[in-house]
Amino acid sequence: MMMETVGAYPNMQNLFGELGINDRLQWKEHSMIFAMTNKPGKFSRFDFPEVLPALINGMWAILKNSEMLTWPEKIKFAIGLLPAIIGGQSYIEAQDGITVKDWMRKQGVPDRVTDEVFIAMSKALNFINPDELSMQCILIALNRFLQSQGGQVQLNS
Repeated sequence: MMMETVGAYPNMQNLFGELGINDRLQWKEHSMIFAMTNKPGKFSRFDFPEVLPALINGMWAILKNSEMLTWPEKIKFAIGLLPAIIGGQSYIEAQDGITVKDWMRKQGVPDRVTDEVFIAMSKALNFINPDELSMQCILIALNRFLQSQGGQVQLNS
């Protein structure tokens, strides 16, 4: 599986090389897995197909997942993300003073999208809630994730 190195991956790969465990690595498919708040113990996956280019594979992952968001929520979320997609890096940088929750509301994204997806993302990125985290942080992470190929790493035992 082809792996583009972004974020912490180059450092991890160097460490794995120094430890001599590269031959025990198994790269997993590019996906995001969320615990479902309304179904304790259940998880929902967003799978990003390798055959599609970045961004399109992200749209596919969101549209294909039928467990977390309704179609109206997906459409409002997609429309809400358009300014970030079109505006690029300068738009992302301008979002520094706006919290995730405020940005989502300003974009007309339903609160349930924030509750189902972005509470988990906010806590994963900075251990704080969406009403405290800058949307810039989320947009940077989403941008890098959507532009990357490859996935998570798991050690074989």
